[in-house]
Amino acid sequence: MNSIPERFQILIKLNPMTPIVEAFRYAYLGAGSFNLMQLLYSFGFMVMIVMVGVVIFNRVEATFMDTV
Repeated sequence: MNSIPERFQILIKLNPMTPIVEAFRYAYLGAGSFNLMQLLYSFGFMVMIVMVGVVIFNRVEATFMDTV
C-alpha cells in the first residue's frame, strides 16, 4: 500500500481483497497493516455477495437443467 501513490490508494482500499492480503502480509512478513474495520468491510462485502448469489441461484434453479 505504501508504494501506491496517494491518489490511487482510495481505489485500492475499495477492493475487498486488499485487507485480507494486508493482514496476511502483516502476520507472515511483519510488513503491511492490520485494520479491523477494513476486515469487517471485506467480510460484509463477502456476505452481501453470497446473499445475492443465493437469491439468483434460487430464481434460476428450477429452469437451470433445462438450459444446460
